[in-house]
Amino acid sequence: MTYSVWHRGLGITLDLTEADLGHPEYPRLLDEIYGNYQPDLLYCLEAHEDEGFVCPGFMTIRKVNGRPHAMHVAKGERPETQAEIDLHKALGEYTAKVATGEGFRVGRPEGGEPGKGRVDVTVEGADDHRLAYEIQLAAIAGGSVDERTRLAHQAGLTPLWLVNNENAIPIDRAPWARLNVQSWRDVTDRAALPVRGGVKHLHMSRCDWSNPVPCPQRGAGRCGGRHALWEPVRGLYYDDVIRRTATGELVSLYLPHPAAGRRGWHMWVTPTDKEEFLEGRPEPLPGVPTQRRANGTDSRSDLWKAGREGPEPGTPAELTRARDDGLPIDASLWHSEPGASEFSRPFTVGEFVIPGDLVAARRTFTRALEHCADIVARLPSGAEIAAGRAEITGEQRERLADARERCRRLAEEMHTHPWWETVGNRHAAREALTYAATHDTMI
Repeated sequence: MTYSVWHRGLGITLDLTEADLGHPEYPRLLDEIYGNYQPDLLYCLEAHEDEGFVCPGFMTIRKVNGRPHAMHVAKGERPETQAEIDLHKALGEYTAKVATGEGFRVGRPEGGEPGKGRVDVTVEGADDHRLAYEIQLAAIAGGSVDERTRLAHQAGLTPLWLVNNENAIPIDRAPWARLNVQSWRDVTDRAALPVRGGVKHLHMSRCDWSNPVPCPQRGAGRCGGRHALWEPVRGLYYDDVIRRTATGELVSLYLPHPAAGRRGWHMWVTPTDKEEFLEGRPEPLPGVPTQRRANGTDSRSDLWKAGREGPEPGTPAELTRARDDGLPIDASLWHSEPGASEFSRPFTVGEFVIPGDLVAARRTFTRALEHCADIVARLPSGAEIAAGRAEITGEQRERLADARERCRRLAEEMHTHPWWETVGNRHAAREALTYAATHDTMI
């Protein structure tokens, strides 16, 4: 039996051994939860390991001999409210109408009402692209999503879970798309439905000192290379998704989360981006751990496994983040390009062996100072301003502020570089760094 459980709605840990659950500010909380199962409300704090993945089941509260305890619930779905039923029907009709208008073959349950084991809409497009639309508006447990997704794949269909909530369970368990619709009128009264999440495009970000984000592989400094980043696609409409998934212009891609067990990233991407990202490697499968080479050695492709073995964040922090947070996905563990030698080769000045990326930072800092000085030199003089003959414009103030902020950031990052912890005489080390930045002294 388990006596601790995480309440997703309130963001608190419940202690079932206490009469007030450890939260006297919610005096009737147990009565509200008990007997009122909601699949996405309670989650196991001590999620156990199962073949390398965190337990996907949610929890409910039961009483044994009058004492409450939490138990896992692998499957479950809250019945839709009448408002959700009306919206569900409108989205199904909209999907079928658009797909039919594009000339695709569409299938729907008899009478338009979904039944157990039947998807809401099937769309057969070009070549072998066959989609199974699962319109999910009510809360559902992860086990149910997994089972229905598996059944779709067995039928030769690619599932597309259509949701309207940024925390919907299918988001990190199956291919999905999110619309910001809450009523059937949002569907019938609009000319087009913007897609708020689920579609990404590949961007290779440069990892140098112009980028304010530390190297995601090293955790500090810069490597000078480029790292893969999946960015949300904006300005896309649901009509486009229906057409492009059916024609193969968008395909599904799964990427394991580095530190969240069962939770992963599912996205719709272009075939070109997917091919560039995978680099000939097989696409990972949800629930299937990546295997190491037979000889036990690491390789570039082993980064897929390394991504799974990253440090795990605290369970509460992970469970409270929005599944669709709208942020780019850092995929550098799986796809990176090496940088120039000046970032990786060390510089030797006397007794000091200075990392290449720190020397590159010092050179970038010098250029940033020169840029800042150039902006100041172009500003009106104090005498002209005092005499009313000139003034500093808002644009000039903004440019100068940005330049000074960049200098400040670079100085801070240089001074906090891990290399400084390895030197004894910091003054001599700073002199050596300045010399290395103005001379070619690489090993």
